[in-house]
Amino acid sequence: MTVGSAYDYSKYTGLKLSLAEGIMTVTLSNPGRRNAMTPEMSSDLTTIWDDLLQDDEVKVIILTGEGADFSSGADVARLSAGTSQPKPMRPVNGVFRAARRHILSLLDCDKPVIAKVRGVAYGLGVSLVMGCDMVFAAEGARFCDSHVKAGMVAGDGGVLLWPLLCGMHRAKEYLMTGEPVPADVAERIGLINRCLPDDQLDAHVQAMAEKLRDLPPHAVNYTKSAMNIALRQMTASGFEASLAYEVYTMGMDDFKEATRAFVEKRKGVFKGI
Repeated sequence: MTVGSAYDYSKYTGLKLSLAEGIMTVTLSNPGRRNAMTPEMSSDLTTIWDDLLQDDEVKVIILTGEGADFSSGADVARLSAGTSQPKPMRPVNGVFRAARRHILSLLDCDKPVIAKVRGVAYGLGVSLVMGCDMVFAAEGARFCDSHVKAGMVAGDGGVLLWPLLCGMHRAKEYLMTGEPVPADVAERIGLINRCLPDDQLDAHVQAMAEKLRDLPPHAVNYTKSAMNIALRQMTASGFEASLAYEVYTMGMDDFKEATRAFVEKRKGVFKGI
């Protein structure tokens, strides 16, 4: 891990961090599985935004994935293996808490966060993208909240962010079917800022990060903060309900069938139980 900051980031083992001239690049790193979320990555993403906010050397943050993809979301093979294991008794549901922290901590980080997307941004990956302040993607990138195809409610930010970005009807179409949105379509419907040729993406994101870095920081940061306060007030109850429904659906037979069908590369047979 190359950080370049006096701040202690040694606890973050699931992410790659690199700071250069006030711009911190946070890279999701599990390239052998299209940057699917490992437990370490998930844990890191619940706290990294608070530390980046506290680090005075960090002015702007770029969130991206290692290699050809942003993130394929949860590791469905791992989820499938976990459905056959007995659940430990806990006073607080860890899945619920982590899902809330993934998105709300990102929204609460007052510093600008830019998503740079190549390849797939699915599931939790796309929720993280949509929680960023600006999103720039390479041609060929795809955005998909695929929760329903895994037998789950879109509970980790989808119902919070998609309707505000692309409108309620389009959001329902994509969230209720789990179908992917190509980057050029995502730009056209307002889901992302811009779709760019792959060889222009890095330079464009770097230029935007430098532009934000060189503006008066309190003006930029508190503009974001004020906008996100309004966003959270508009969507808080829906977000909490969707998280509760997601945890509920993860206990159903259809969830187990969906994850098994994915691993076995077959069509699932769902019974509504």
